[in-house]
Amino acid sequence: MIVPALQAFLATFLALGINWYVGQCMSERPIVAGLIAGIIFGDIPTGVMIGCALEAIFMGAVNVGGAVSAEPVTATVVTVAFVVTTGMNQGVAITAVGTPLGLVAGILYLMLFNVFMSLFAPAVDWAAQTGGGSEKKLLLVRWVGWFVKYFLLAIPSFLAVYIGAEPVAALASTIPDNVIAGFTTCGNLLPAVGMALLLKMLWDKKLAVYYLLGFVLVIYLGLPMVAVAAIGAVIVVITALRDKEILDLKKRGIAAAASDATADADEEDFFA
Repeated sequence: MIVPALQAFLATFLALGINWYVGQCMSERPIVAGLIAGIIFGDIPTGVMIGCALEAIFMGAVNVGGAVSAEPVTATVVTVAFVVTTGMNQGVAITAVGTPLGLVAGILYLMLFNVFMSLFAPAVDWAAQTGGGSEKKLLLVRWVGWFVKYFLLAIPSFLAVYIGAEPVAALASTIPDNVIAGFTTCGNLLPAVGMALLLKMLWDKKLAVYYLLGFVLVIYLGLPMVAVAAIGAVIVVITALRDKEILDLKKRGIAAAASDATADADEEDFFA
């Protein structure tokens, strides 16, 4: 399993390393990490489908500052690796491998990130103090730090596939069909949990009407997600144009009030 393990390592390294280096391109999200893993493992449809499923689950998992709730890249890459290389059922892989691995990898990510950054900070100070006004040492520290950091963060994916693929595949082959059906059902319910976590953070009385509209469009009218997204885009444009008109009216009102105040002041000065 050395080749799939190296492929998982490369996919994790690229998905995590590219993200912040080129300016938050969202490659650390499951839907993009799944695409990268699918390309590397040679099965793009499976990678995208798993990425979409895990994106719905980890949609509300947003890492802010030093707080890391989950690490979805490792979960996505390892899940794709298990499904593609071992033929594991996708529902079982997402429920029994991807979701718990994302939580565990989040803890490892937090430990590696904080420890590495604290040890690497003196190197940045050294490069700034001894660089003599040149940026060469700072660039060297940046490149070396970038490589070492994401190299370490990709190791868990390598170990998970290298050590765990064969035992997990052997275990999965002995699971009864009714248990697999249960895992699949749980996997289908997990996106609802991810959506609930997201709504818990974003819920507002003003947004409730849009949630109700989407519910009606999907459940009662049976519209596909693409059509719902198109309707949402139209609503966004209409709302933006309305807000712009209101803002323009406010600016005109402020300008008119300022003009009236100036005229009143000039009139008072004239009669004074």
